[in-house]
Amino acid sequence: MRAVGLKKNEKGLFLQDIAKPEMQKKDEVLIRILSTAIDGSDFSLLKNNLVEPPENESFMALGHETVGVVEEVGTNVKKLKVGDFVVPTVRRGCGICSACAENVSDYCYTGLYKEHGLHFLHGYLTEYTVSQEQYCVKVEQSDLPTAVWVEPASIVVKAFDQMQRIQQRAPSACIHSDHNWDQNNWAGCKRALVLGAGPLGFLGTLWLRLQGIETYVLEIVAEDTRKVKMIKKLGAHFVDGKSFGPKKIMEGIGHVDVIFEATGASDVALSFIEMMSRNSVYLLMGVPRAKENQVTFDANAILRHIVRQNQVILGSVNSNPAHFQKAVSFLQEANKKFNGILDRAITNRFSLEQYAEAFDTSDPERLKVVFDVSMP
Repeated sequence: MRAVGLKKNEKGLFLQDIAKPEMQKKDEVLIRILSTAIDGSDFSLLKNNLVEPPENESFMALGHETVGVVEEVGTNVKKLKVGDFVVPTVRRGCGICSACAENVSDYCYTGLYKEHGLHFLHGYLTEYTVSQEQYCVKVEQSDLPTAVWVEPASIVVKAFDQMQRIQQRAPSACIHSDHNWDQNNWAGCKRALVLGAGPLGFLGTLWLRLQGIETYVLEIVAEDTRKVKMIKKLGAHFVDGKSFGPKKIMEGIGHVDVIFEATGASDVALSFIEMMSRNSVYLLMGVPRAKENQVTFDANAILRHIVRQNQVILGSVNSNPAHFQKAVSFLQEANKKFNGILDRAITNRFSLEQYAEAFDTSDPERLKVVFDVSMP
């Protein structure tokens, strides 16, 4: 079957044939891939030739954001049936630690997990995959055009879930008792800053605006580009990162309850730590890769700032099936409220044979790129 991916010790992107997977366990299902999206992780692996292929192989298929249809089920499969539409999760646990034993491998303690399209497992930029039932989240046929958003949305859902739990440590900054973080109206009088308006930043903004949170989004692209137009359609405020530095930006916004970092740029991420508001949370989502990007900062000043102002800096990665389930509901609600914005945010669709064009990063108007593998 066709697959797009990377070769170990050989730079570039390749389309080649790999063996169609077969079910080995009774609780597995065979999934025909319908669509697979690509994100910053895929571009980073390609750029830096970071390849950890399956055992005894030199090629790894990319792609970890996908939706497919079940074509075959094992004898111990209980809930799924042939014809069901599913989104398979990405990470497979180490089989050793308590977190993985409870199917929350996003909190794996050993680091010996595997991930489709990232570490030691073929990704979903191919025609078929096999997955155990416990790693499959069912979606409706009506969700198919936007189901590739489920995986990245699950990461956003997880991050904000952690934020809400952490912030219950203190009252809200406003005078309204029903705006405390453990109340139904917790989002009232809250303010957020999102760093980056790419796919992950867009989803972070979408979640915040769905809650009704006043949201500012920093980007370095021109204001008339698609990225900025999309976040404005959500009711968020554009912040020109080229014209203003972190101090001026934060002075202009005022108290910020949460910063959601989605740039993957260490210089940008670190520059806003000293600008955090009291009792706030900083969610670090990006994964910097560039070795040549060395950053100098005043460590003493940053540490004093964090300690004296009760601040939390949280790194969050991956997600588990529970987050995927929540992501499905989140996307349905958001797409309805914002008039199909998730459909419009998918700016480009390609076939597997068009892989070179799909991975071209020269077009600033692109937001979400999707491969339609066998979408009807």
